[in-house]
Amino acid sequence: MDLLKKSIELLEKVNGKDIAVYEFLEKSPYYDYFVVATVNERAGQAAIGYFGKELKENLRAIEGNKGNTGWTLIDLGDVVVHLFTEKDREFYGFDKRFMELRKEIK
Repeated sequence: MDLLKKSIELLEKVNGKDIAVYEFLEKSPYYDYFVVATVNERAGQAAIGYFGKELKENLRAIEGNKGNTGWTLIDLGDVVVHLFTEKDREFYGFDKRFMELRKEIK
């Protein structure tokens, strides 16, 4: 849970918008949570830097941060962070697809 909490804090630090958590406990053998946030390009790059620096011991991979992409995935093991531009978040529909797994952020 500390990794989840730290991920949310880092997203708030870079002004991530509409942060949502989806819980996959006992539903996936690969991860426990998705954290989804809307970011602009600048905030997305800042988030990648913060995650790389502050959670480097958990960092497994960063995908999609090269070139012109509206979706970046940060794999922290039990927590997978998805950063979307507003347009791509709507296009991929994570919020609709995983609605029943949404967890309230406290």
